[in-house]
Amino acid sequence: MSDIIKKEDKAEVKKMEYIEFAPPSDVIENHLGITVLLDVPGATTERLSVNVEDRILKISADTDLMQHGKHVHYKRSFQISDEIALEKISAKIKDGILSLELPKAESAKVHKIKVVTE
Repeated sequence: MSDIIKKEDKAEVKKMEYIEFAPPSDVIENHLGITVLLDVPGATTERLSVNVEDRILKISADTDLMQHGKHVHYKRSFQISDEIALEKISAKIKDGILSLELPKAESAKVHKIKVVTE
């Protein structure tokens, strides 16, 4: 019996060309925190990155969408105030809308002070 050696062809990896967009966003603030909604059609959780570095929220996503012969890449960043609890930030994506919840730190929330009569 002779040994058969399989030779795998080395596929050349073509570098993808991207066109970069800052996705439109809505920023909504209330007494509990801030909600940021970004329109990122074509983005998936596997190709989406949300990070906070030096109090800057950075969002980026690669997509398979094409425009002018290039893949669409989303990139956006926001400065985060000291009032936001960084460790409690959450993100979810549904139907091309990325929703970020940035809750306020307890120290930044409104605290009602009871006034007594003497």
